[in-house]
Amino acid sequence: MGFLLASLWNNKGGNKMTYKDVCGSESCVWFELSDMKKEGRKFLQWAKDIGCIWLNGEEIKPRKGTNFFHLSIHADGKLANVAMFAWIAPQYANVRKVKFSEYIKSL
Repeated sequence: MGFLLASLWNNKGGNKMTYKDVCGSESCVWFELSDMKKEGRKFLQWAKDIGCIWLNGEEIKPRKGTNFFHLSIHADGKLANVAMFAWIAPQYANVRKVKFSEYIKSL
């Protein structure tokens, strides 16, 4: 859990990180997971801790992980699955895409 707690603190003055810090001026950021269960649970817990909820308004329940390798965090705090066809589609080439494991290490 130490990794999750450390990830909640923004390096800019020690303020608690929110989904707004993740997106910055972008409408969303897409994340890639290396596995859906273990890293999926970590990602979902992190997303919940920074204030996200599912796109349909439901609370995030990280316990079971996810069934998707690609997820998006939107500037309004909504979390959504990203289909593989969208991940590789040329019309989404300008969307910021990051590996979750690398993103967390960079905090």
